[in-house]
Amino acid sequence: MAAEKGSYSAGRLGDTVNDLNVEYSLSTRLAKEALQLHSYIQVDMAHTVMLAEQGVLDRTQAGPILGALRDVEGLGPGELPLDPRKGSLLLQVEAFMEERIGDDIAGRMHTGRSRNDQHEAANRIHMRDGLLNVVEATLRLQDEMLDLADEHHDSLMPGYTHLQHAQPTTLGHYFMRHFYPFERSQQRLEGAFDRTNLSSLGGAACSGTTWPLDRRRAAHLLGHGDIVMNSADAGVFTRDHPQESAAVLSILVNDVGRLAGDFYVWSTWEFGLVEVADEMADTSSIMPQKKNPDAIERIRGLSGVAVGWLSQVLGAQRSASSSDLELVFAPDPALEMIDPTLAVVELMRESLITSAYRTDIMSQRAEVNWTTATNLADNLVRYAGIPFRSAHHVVGRLVRNAVAQGVGPSEVTATMVDAAAEEAIGRSVGLSEELVRESLDARAFIEALVTEGSANPASVRDMVVDGRRLQAQHRTWYQETSQRLQAARVELDAAVDSYFVEVE
Repeated sequence: MAAEKGSYSAGRLGDTVNDLNVEYSLSTRLAKEALQLHSYIQVDMAHTVMLAEQGVLDRTQAGPILGALRDVEGLGPGELPLDPRKGSLLLQVEAFMEERIGDDIAGRMHTGRSRNDQHEAANRIHMRDGLLNVVEATLRLQDEMLDLADEHHDSLMPGYTHLQHAQPTTLGHYFMRHFYPFERSQQRLEGAFDRTNLSSLGGAACSGTTWPLDRRRAAHLLGHGDIVMNSADAGVFTRDHPQESAAVLSILVNDVGRLAGDFYVWSTWEFGLVEVADEMADTSSIMPQKKNPDAIERIRGLSGVAVGWLSQVLGAQRSASSSDLELVFAPDPALEMIDPTLAVVELMRESLITSAYRTDIMSQRAEVNWTTATNLADNLVRYAGIPFRSAHHVVGRLVRNAVAQGVGPSEVTATMVDAAAEEAIGRSVGLSEELVRESLDARAFIEALVTEGSANPASVRDMVVDGRRLQAQHRTWYQETSQRLQAARVELDAAVDSYFVEVE
């Protein structure tokens, strides 16, 4: 069946549109565009002000247009009438304005631009604002991690590789291990913001326009750092910032997911290193004893979904040199990735704040399962003068013998070390009892670490200081960037009001 078509495409395509096309194509596209209405209106306002300043519109034309746009901006969610038969959100806004100021005036707003540069302009604003929100949320997550790292700079715990005990570390060192990937995400977020925060207005359909547009004035009114120079690159056909945002967000979410994965395992009864707060947990509908780490599971689930973000966007963008419609139906980072990212970051921050850290159990576990074996091997190299590979064989044989005999690290003697050396390399090594005990002591091991970035408590505190310095730099960037966007909005509002008030 067919239904009446709006005036937008009636001239070329007639006055009907297929109902199935409306239901499965036009409606879907319009629903996504409508979520960016606030960004669309900012773009319309900046474009109209610029047209008036360039003399393309006179003040008696610009005033009613800007006044009507103010009316649209003041609408609540769902209050703008939407009719998919009329076309994209651009046409929905025009139709709303035509009822108030007439089609002769409302239709002039679109002078010198296409849906291509207008839609891309709105998308860039929506995306850059979302990225800025993620920057701020991640800063707060990192602040909490720095506080915990400082508090637990000397809280002994076993380090894990392959989910097995590796070497002694501290809980503070563990938190800094995760802080630095988030620091790199901040760098990526800022870079993605800068490359997203460019103005596409003036690109028109693809070749530019004969109208005397001031592209940089429109960019300034919208708070952009610059323009997308090439007119075809400026439209939706060749953009690459959605791919970059998808990549940056998926990396961040997966880094948070890795942290959540540790908490998921550590909160089990078998590990018992972390206790998730009651308010961040759920229980079973049948098993009353259950305390399920609900928030952590939510993070893990979303981090799994995020694995596919980049590939989905890349798949939709690969043929975009000829059509923008694939992009409309593809996952949009601005609409479908920002909120899950914020959810992951905020839930992880709250989990860090509210969880209880069983440092007594952590410390005890660090001492009992041969986490200091590498230190003993290093001391064999240092004091017995044998190659490290030989020392590795000696300590490996020692651990094997001790495990078979039911002997723990604190019970190892120099005689046992010599016996293992005789078996592994054919001679004794002559370490003293004191050196053997010290070599296998977890606390002595971490305090003897000398390399920059190590788990030595002093080094952990140095990293916290470094982290706070980096945080200050990113927070300055965030504050300055937010202020520039706010100042641009104030300037745009003042320009709009000046035309609107004068016409009234």
